[in-house]
Order: sequence, then C-alpha cells, then structure tokens
Amino acid sequence: MSGMGEAGAPRVVALGGRSGPSLIVEGFRGAEWNVTALVITTDSGSSSGVIRERFGIPAPGDIRSVLVAAADPAADLRLLADLFEFRFHLEQDSDLRNMALGNLILTAYATVLGDFDQAVEAVARVLSCRAKVRPLPSSPVTLCARLTDGSTARGELNVRATGKAPIAELFLEPEEVRVSEGALQAIREADLIVLGPGGLYCSVLPGLLPFPVRDAIRERRGKTAYICNTTTQPGQTDGFDATAHVREVLRYLGDGHLDYALLNIQVPSQEVITAYRADDVHFMPVTPEEIRRVKALGPIPIVGKFVEDEWQGKRALHKLDTIRHDPRKVAAALRGLVAERTEG
Repeated sequence: MSGMGEAGAPRVVALGGRSGPSLIVEGFRGAEWNVTALVITTDSGSSSGVIRERFGIPAPGDIRSVLVAAADPAADLRLLADLFEFRFHLEQDSDLRNMALGNLILTAYATVLGDFDQAVEAVARVLSCRAKVRPLPSSPVTLCARLTDGSTARGELNVRATGKAPIAELFLEPEEVRVSEGALQAIREADLIVLGPGGLYCSVLPGLLPFPVRDAIRERRGKTAYICNTTTQPGQTDGFDATAHVREVLRYLGDGHLDYALLNIQVPSQEVITAYRADDVHFMPVTPEEIRRVKALGPIPIVGKFVEDEWQGKRALHKLDTIRHDPRKVAAALRGLVAERTEG
C-alpha cells in the first residue's frame, strides 16, 4: 500500500467497471499516490449473476478482479490471491460452473459480516491491497436502458446485448441506492477523478447514475478526466467516435464538470485492427478535427499515444476484449495533470 495515507500524497479516484480501475491501479503501482478504486457492481452475467440472484448482494465479479489487481500480499499468501481468479470448470450444468472462487469468498464475508462494504474491506486487508477498493453502489441494483425503439432492456447482460435498438438513456432500478460515505468522501477529496476506459454504458456511465455520486463530483476539490475508449463496442457504441463518447459522459455528468478528455492518437498495427474488427469492435481514429470538436464540448483534450505496445493477441474474457490502453502511459499523462494543477 505504498503511499497510502501519507500526508501530501496526491489522491486519485478511478471510477468504473473492471478495466478502468484495474488500469489505474496497475499504472500507479509503486507511485507515492493514494489510489481509490470505485468499482461498478451492476453486472448481471456469468457467476456474478448467480451470486446476485442466490444471495441478494451486489455483483462481486469486477470488485474481485480489481482487488486482485491491487493485491500485494506476502509471499505465503500469493497463491491465495491467484486463487481468487480460479474458476470451477465443470462439465455438468451447475451454479458452480465457471464460478470464480473469489466471488464465493466475497459472498461468504458479506454473509458473515452482514455488509458488502465491510466484506470488500476485509478481503482487501487479507490481500494487502495497495489501493482502497470500494463497491459502487453497495446495494443490489439493476442497470436498465430505454432504447430508441421505445422498449426497455433490464439487466447489464441485456443492456450490452447486440442486435437490439440503440441505447437512448440509462437508469437504475431501484433509483435510490446505497453509496458508502467513504466512496463519496474519496470523490470530494480527490486531486483527480478518472472515468473509464471501459464499456461506456455498462462500466463508465452506471457510476454516474446514483445522485450522491454526481453531487460529490460537483462538490469536488480536484479535477475530472475521462479516458476515452480506443474502439467501439457492439451493443453499446456502434458507430460512435470519440466525440460521441465524450458527449455522453457530459450528458450524465453535466456540462462544466469534465475537465479533461484523454484521446489516443496511436494507430495500432493493421493486424490488431483487423483482429478486433472480426468481433465488430472497430478502432476509432482521432483526427485533428475531432480533437477540435471535443475541445468545443468543454473538456481540455489530452492527446497522446496510449495504446499498449506488446500485443499478445486477443484475450479470452468473460466480456468482449478491446484494444487496450497501456497503464504506464496513461498514468504518466494523469500525473502530469495533477502536477500541472498543483504547480499552477
């Protein structure tokens, strides 16, 4: 937990699903920063969906992944951290099929302690996490979307499904959800609040739906930054460019509350672009004209080469893989924003 709790250490809050907070946790590894990951708990697929249905707690899957990314255990507990990502691969149909062990451990802690926030904190202590990890929200909730054809998609799995009408508006059921005071305080006291990258409608924007979160961001003492995705995502942002992504963030966050937008201008190899295009995941080139359009929306564009350099092929994930940001490149850009602010 290098840098945690030290007086004067810059504070960064990463808000999103698995990919955004994990990117920030990895990028700031070893840096003398206070890092807090606020992880979205609206997932309804795979083993997280089973846990939600059977035990009535928030989806633990993305929280589990971020806890493992932040883990810095002693050598004799390293295997335990690895086991959190172990999945039961059973041939017969069972609720345990493809279940992540870490999801069951978080569920057990929540059952014994009677509180999901406390369960996450307890696991973070066991894993000696070098960042604070908090669920958002910390009560069960269903992500829903009104579609452009007038129908409604309920549950994250359906919100990000392909073949449906485009998403017109997101909302939560129930509308009132629990957000811990610790999460809200982290937002208000942060030097930098980072949104994304990740699925726009299922990882980034859900974190802005709870009213207390939006209020806390508007009361912030620091700055906000959105890390724009490098690609479209089928079922969510088909046909989008970077400007459309930023415009949607502003729609939910409110004009004047997004200070920076990180835009990637590094073009991957044709091999990479073609590989993802086969999954209907399309690289979004950022042109000078688009940079001007983003700036006209209000945020200051932070332009750079942010794509990971050593592509190892598409990853087999529970959710569709995309062209990834490099954690160190992103962290360097974000550190520059805070240094610029504190020196100015």
